[in-house]
Amino acid sequence: MKTLLLILGVVAFVYLEPGYTTNCYTCPTFICREFQKCPPDEGTCFKRWNSTDKWIGRRYVRGCAAACPNPVGKEKVFCCETDNCN
Repeated sequence: MKTLLLILGVVAFVYLEPGYTTNCYTCPTFICREFQKCPPDEGTCFKRWNSTDKWIGRRYVRGCAAACPNPVGKEKVFCCETDNCN
């Protein structure tokens, strides 16, 4: 019985993913379906845009970051830490 448990433990350890990484959207439009797998040290997704741009035609910068970036000027920034939340 102990041998069986040991074998199951080894098999589970071998097949486990080495680490979880976040997926973040990357496209510049409002509706976005393109995403990237973030590096392990970048677990925050962000979306930044210029708040003075008109809603239609507004361009976004999306991606992964280690921490939420600070807004510059009239820029708005939204950050989150779950898959495809930006």
